[in-house]
Amino acid sequence: MNPPFESDRPQIDRWKRKIEVANQHNVFSHCHQCGYEWVGSSEDRPCPQCGSDRLERILCWQFPDG
Repeated sequence: MNPPFESDRPQIDRWKRKIEVANQHNVFSHCHQCGYEWVGSSEDRPCPQCGSDRLERILCWQFPDG
């Protein structure tokens, strides 16, 4: 007997890869120092507005459409 979803392994692996790519390129950032907000990559950079490292980052694919 196969574990659940084992027959879908290639499709599951493709979904995981797509999520990994989305995590790298679609990050909403909010600066707690000055309030500046932007969408960019997941690189760990300070706020482009004030240079603060007090940031909150949320992966954009987690936001519902609409």
